[in-house]
Amino acid sequence: MGKRHSVLVVDDDHDVRSLYVDALSEAGHMVAVAVDGADALERLHGGTVPCVVLTDVRMPRMDGWELSRAVAHDPELASIPVVVVTGDKILAFSSPARDKPFSMRELDGLVQRSCALHRTGGGEVA
Repeated sequence: MGKRHSVLVVDDDHDVRSLYVDALSEAGHMVAVAVDGADALERLHGGTVPCVVLTDVRMPRMDGWELSRAVAHDPELASIPVVVVTGDKILAFSSPARDKPFSMRELDGLVQRSCALHRTGGGEVA
């Protein structure tokens, strides 16, 4: 197992959120959840800064692309990697969105690689 990190999972599908929480928690990560991009921004501005945000593309109110842009343009949040994932294979092939990881190993690897990019270093769990 690699380092343990804090992760914000953003998905409007309860079952997907639950799967991610279970898998990431089992890998030793601390996980928070949000139901869409607007909820995620509220949580990010609320204090705790995760090492990485994993967000679905298609969600109500604020989608994953809008969330990614909002984080990138906010000086307090811009160092947080936002990984946009999708279950739509065509969208994953034709855009910067990644395929949704389906195994615990893939998900943990995605978190480990993304957190290595987090410039503040504040996302690591002791």
